Amino acid sequence: MSETIKKFDGVSFDTKEKTMMIENGTEGTYDYRKIKRALVLNEKAKFKGSQPPFTQLLPHGPGIPAILTDPYVYVGVKIVMDDETILCVYTSKEKTQTGTNQYIEDRKRAKEIEEFLLKVIHKYHTNDSNN
Repeated sequence: MSETIKKFDGVSFDTKEKTMMIENGTEGTYDYRKIKRALVLNEKAKFKGSQPPFTQLLPHGPGIPAILTDPYVYVGVKIVMDDETILCVYTSKEKTQTGTNQYIEDRKRAKEIEEFLLKVIHKYHTNDSNN
């Protein structure tokens, strides 16, 4: 039975029921067939929980002046549903700084979730055009 559950850090996917259970982020159970987009992002740490997810971003990459003033972020995956609802899965359990080992690991875990979601999007949104 565990073959129907695909577990990642902060979210699990039930492939039999076609649902995702977010445990770290916008907690709840959602129909993953309704996902329209998914993207790995860095949210400024001081805004986490005080605004809708991923409205205050810090770009990924070198030479970012913003890191000099507010270098802390939470890494996660922004998920946009068909009805434009924004969900998120945070892979950072605590705030981190870009370039650190923790940041690199958090992004790696977020990319794994994003890759899985892109396959789901491709499968269910490609089929929509055939109906």
